[in-house]
Amino acid sequence: MAHNIPPADLDPRNLLPPLLACLLTAFVSPRPPPALLPLLSPILRQRVQLLSATAASPSESWLPLLCWESAQASKLAGIVESSAFEPHPVSGEIEYGDLGDLNYRRLDEETLQSRVILHELRIIIIYLWCEGDQEGGGSGWRVSELSPAEGISTAEAQEWCNTISEANERARRTSATNGEEHGRSSLTNGVNTHQDEEDDDDYWAQYDTTPGRTPAIKRSPAPSDNSNAVDHHRTTSDTDYYAQYAQVQPAMDNHDPSEELGNLGPSSLNGDTMIAVASRLGAEASNGVTAPPTLGGTDNAVGIVHTRPSSSSSASDTVARLEDSAASQSHAEIAIQQHISSSLKSLYRLARATGIEREEFDRLVKTELDTLGLMTEDG
Repeated sequence: MAHNIPPADLDPRNLLPPLLACLLTAFVSPRPPPALLPLLSPILRQRVQLLSATAASPSESWLPLLCWESAQASKLAGIVESSAFEPHPVSGEIEYGDLGDLNYRRLDEETLQSRVILHELRIIIIYLWCEGDQEGGGSGWRVSELSPAEGISTAEAQEWCNTISEANERARRTSATNGEEHGRSSLTNGVNTHQDEEDDDDYWAQYDTTPGRTPAIKRSPAPSDNSNAVDHHRTTSDTDYYAQYAQVQPAMDNHDPSEELGNLGPSSLNGDTMIAVASRLGAEASNGVTAPPTLGGTDNAVGIVHTRPSSSSSASDTVARLEDSAASQSHAEIAIQQHISSSLKSLYRLARATGIEREEFDRLVKTELDTLGLMTEDG
């Protein structure tokens, strides 16, 4: 794994002085100094640039942005303000004392970290090897996190190695171990999945062994002699089934055969008076004979001797004309009433749209009706 990224050993003597000098400006300006940004890793560099530019208060320091844990970041300001960070009166640099052990840790094939613990300054600096970092001046070690030197657990300390080669070897063994565990986990999951599938098959198979309520008829695969009879019976049943639709009265059909009353004879309740009168009128029209109509009972109508029409078609034509005339008159009255009603509604909507109130509209309509009454009396 190490041949993909050939890093050099960390040189704290050259990396620490410029970083510590920039930390002293954290309380002077709300924006980080330009010399600090090339020292940071690309991710931490973007974090500091963006969040410091959008700070809620101008007096807010950018120093906590160097730590990813908010609980630890709040302690950095107190550490930097302590007397340990006072520059030397002669050299002007911050003295950090003796360096502890340099540790390395490889997280994956492309991530190699280095850790420096400054006990006198009470801070931990974690560097990240960045390949091809143009803004930082090329490949090299960049600061990925700055945190207080406290609260380091034993498990975390065991993750670090003394050299880069040891870190690469540990990462290789960890990767192999994780691969084996993943393989065993996949095998276990496969066995469990297969077992679940078998359980599901057994469950659904119970329905195949359960007898139905109505046993199916076992048919022989050989052709039977009565196959034609069966086909004929099926065809006849289908024909009878679809023939039922022919007896259904459509909703849009005005003619209903069930309402036909057939030929009715003469009634004793004078119900055939109009038929008798129509027949007489038709006969008089054909023979040129006029007589006053009689609308009395059946006896009176029958008692008058008239010339019978030459055929019954004239009576039917007269009745049809009377019915058409009555229907036309009824339709015309209904249409006129609907027109008057719709006109009044349209006038009322127009009045409301122009701001005329209901009382004013009623008064106008009543005035016009009174005027029509006067015109009728004058006529």
